[in-house]
Amino acid sequence: MTRGEIWKDFLKHTVLTLVIALFLFLIFKAVFTKNGETEYFYVWLCCGGPFGIRRMFFWLVPQGYDLGSTVGIIAVNFIVGGLIGGVILTWRLVVAVWYMLPRSKKPM
Repeated sequence: MTRGEIWKDFLKHTVLTLVIALFLFLIFKAVFTKNGETEYFYVWLCCGGPFGIRRMFFWLVPQGYDLGSTVGIIAVNFIVGGLIGGVILTWRLVVAVWYMLPRSKKPM
């Protein structure tokens, strides 16, 4: 790997993921904090949504339903996408920590 590829890989897997997660947390902090207590399920959904919606294979397509059912199906899509995205975000944060850990070089 060249030095440019290493920097690109580091920025993609570490810095960008941490910045996006922090940005989403700060934006949605008012949504999941009530009376000074944090609702961790809402944190999981709000911060994981952008990471999981595009990777979600389970899309229910509302066809032939009334307005209430259509909104309900779309809400289920976003909830499932947020749950999947929470897992993906957790994994990407673990990878970011892995990239930041110092590695010892073994002599050959």
